[in-house]
Amino acid sequence: MEPFRWGSPLGIAVALFLVWGAIYVIIGVLTPLLMNRGIVSPQILIFSASADTVLLGATPDELWRTNPPLVTVRTILVQIFAGLLLTTGMLVLAVTWYGLRTGRPWALGALALTGLVVLPYWWLAYLPYARAGAQVGLGDVPPFMWIPAALLIPAVILGWLGLR
Repeated sequence: MEPFRWGSPLGIAVALFLVWGAIYVIIGVLTPLLMNRGIVSPQILIFSASADTVLLGATPDELWRTNPPLVTVRTILVQIFAGLLLTTGMLVLAVTWYGLRTGRPWALGALALTGLVVLPYWWLAYLPYARAGAQVGLGDVPPFMWIPAALLIPAVILGWLGLR
């Protein structure tokens, strides 16, 4: 195998997978620190305030006022989710750096499978919104969902070309 080069198909694939892992790590680390401080908005439960309102029949503000324990449940679930994002991001970074960058085909397979198996879960999260008639556009979807999904196909194709 030839030496690793960033400008090669494999190098670009590595960069794309590193971006994916870094997004998960950054969101995982910052979410608990910034939650309920005006940056991670309490106005959004899952997708956007407007989509959440269509699904739940009340604005997030109204839900917080009428059901204060919901704030506690949201805080706990978001913290658990942040930990899972952090863990997944660290694994994506490690598999990318120590496996894919060094030309290991198993690493590309593991990264591709990781990116693919999460997509049905994003779809399952979206279905209640669609059934309720909520309009969910790309701007409503959290970045931890759409950025890795958008990077996956080019990263896998370039990785495959780079490993050939």
